[in-house]
This record gives sequence, C-alpha cells and structure tokens, in this order.
Amino acid sequence: MKNILKTTVFAFLLIALGSCTNDKEPIPTANGFELKDASTTPPPTVLLQANDALVYNNMVWDRADNGVAAASTYEVIISDHDKDPNYVNPVTYTGIGLALAPETTCTLTIKEFNTLINQLPTYNCGVMNIDIRVKSTVGKVVGNAFIQYSNPITVAVTGYSTNLPLLGFVKDGATPAAAPQIAASRFDKFNDYEGYMYLEAGSYKFYQPDACGSFAAPIIYGGAGGILVQGGTTSIVIDKAGDYQVKADLTTGALKYSVKSIKAFGVFGLGVRNNPGSANAVPMTDEGNKNSWKITIELFKGRKFKFKSNDWIGDLVGTPASVPPGATTTLVSILGSSTTPNVLTEVTGTAGDITVPGTNDGTKQKYDLAIDVSKARNYTYTVTLNPN
Repeated sequence: MKNILKTTVFAFLLIALGSCTNDKEPIPTANGFELKDASTTPPPTVLLQANDALVYNNMVWDRADNGVAAASTYEVIISDHDKDPNYVNPVTYTGIGLALAPETTCTLTIKEFNTLINQLPTYNCGVMNIDIRVKSTVGKVVGNAFIQYSNPITVAVTGYSTNLPLLGFVKDGATPAAAPQIAASRFDKFNDYEGYMYLEAGSYKFYQPDACGSFAAPIIYGGAGGILVQGGTTSIVIDKAGDYQVKADLTTGALKYSVKSIKAFGVFGLGVRNNPGSANAVPMTDEGNKNSWKITIELFKGRKFKFKSNDWIGDLVGTPASVPPGATTTLVSILGSSTTPNVLTEVTGTAGDITVPGTNDGTKQKYDLAIDVSKARNYTYTVTLNPN
C-alpha cells in the first residue's frame, strides 16, 4: 500500500513539473523584412491628374520574420521624410492594389499615391520627400500587438492638390489671407465658386491663391457689371454692409461673378406650416454677423423643410425677425440635405428635403434649428429638440 501511495505521489510530481516547464508562450522577435521597388520604369517625379490611371510604382516584400509561427497582417504606409522622420503621422493605403497571396505586393496608381500624400498633415505643393514602408502586425489586441516595419523606400515627388480651389474676396487694402473666401465644388472645377459672407461697404477684388491656398503670389481679378477681368484694376463696389452670397466663374474666355444681398436665411416647407404659404420662409437670426443662423420654432412632426436665403424688400423687424406684411421677396438660394449627414448643399425642386423627427400625425414639437454657412462649401445644420 505504501509503495502504491509513493508511486502515485511521484507521478503527480512529474505531471506538475511537466506543466511548469511548458506554460511559457513563445515571444515574437523583430527579425526584419525587406521592401523592394520592383517597378520596370522609374516612378514619375511630378504627378499629373491627366495620368491618374497609370501605375506609379510596384513594390514587393518578404514575409516578416517574427520569430514565431504566426502570420502577419500588412499595411503600406507613407510619411513625410523631412517633417515626420519618426512617422508619427503616417497615412495608410487601403486600396485594391495590395495583394498578400501568392506574394506580398502593392501596386499604386498615380491617383492613389497622390491621394495619400494629400492626406499628410504636412502636404505642400512643392517637392516632398516621401517614405514608403510596410507595417507588419501580429495580434489584434490594441496595445499588445507585435509590430515591425520594413526598410523605407524614399521618393522625391511633386503632387497636385486635391483641396477645393479657393478665391478670396478682398477689400482694397486688406490682407488677402484674412479675407472671406469662396470655394469650387471639386478640386478640378473652376466654374462654380460660391460662398456666403458678411461684407463691409467698400471696393473689392477676387484673389486666387495657389493650389495649396497660399496668397504669396495671387492672381487678381477686378470687374464690374458681373464681368471679371484677370489683372483688372476696376474694383467691385459693395454699397451697403450686410450678408451676401458671392459666386465666380473662372472659365477661360467667360469670366464672370455675382454678388447678391441676403437679408436672412429662413426655414420653409410643410414642416413649418400648412399650405397655403408653405414656401414662405420664417427668418432666422445671425448674431454677430458670423453667418451662423438660428431659430427656435415649432415644426410638424414627420413633415419636411429646407432652408432658403432671401432678400426681402424692406427691413426685417422684431426679435426674432419677422417679414413685413406684403414685403416683396427675392430668392437667392435654397439649401437642403446632402448625402452626408448634417451637411447642406444648394438644391432645386424637391431635392434635399429634411424630415422632422416623429410621426406625421398633425402635431408639432418645438425645435432649435441652426445652420452654419461661414465656411465655403462646408455648410452644416442641426435640429435639436427644445424641452421648454
């Protein structure tokens, strides 16, 4: 019996000892991996939009040696070699050019690479030295993943800006960079600049900065009667201080502009009132001339509304402002919802309706409405239930 007991105890000790010697996880180690440029021709040093679809470069790399039998996930990242040598603010490529089987490769088009460098916080319109690396990651737990990087491939390149083109509407004698601005709808359009601004009485010209927004060497446009002249010395006269919608078209051979007075933005539609009169806007208030318009108003639940900018003949009176009886109205623009939540865009017809929360049962609720049109082509709105 004693021998059986001794044998049993000894067996348990062996099991315990075996357990203690096998509970240690293998530890990853950074043994490196190499990134190579496998392009058959050197990548271009100047990126052109006309060549967007062409290949910028083709890269290949060895699978990362992490010292353990665990597969890596890979990301291609870029950073500013001169301004961000420790790649604190990298940009990650997520396009279809990344392939992990049967080989680890990445093919970037000119458009893709240009988009990446435009996303760098230090992007500029001159020559930039860009580091391209591959990031290898083992594990998915934040703070506990094992990461190593390939060697960098450094390229010198001049990209083209994808920022929206801007025009400053500059009062004579003022600083162009501090002037209110209008913007085009896309980085490659120059015929639909628009914006809303408060203007003092005075004489103005349009100033066109470079693609990165610098006014160091602007192109200046003067004009009169809706016609612009590049290099023109005639200023556009604003007779009365107030809110305005400003537009410009820089189409070669057809330069033109418009400056329209706005008494107020207002809210209108069946969410505001029953027909007839659903098209009549209820004026909003812009405190401090900041182009941030607000109103507290009762809206019909489940019905629709939009915003419009008007120029009423005659001053708006009262607080909040109201339209004088029989006042003639000139419509300037209608702003409605876009495909991006809480972002407004200029619309026509039935497009852009904003729906009041709730079921359309004929009852109303009080809301605080606000729109901000102070940033050209970045118009936003909020609809907040007022509990009072």
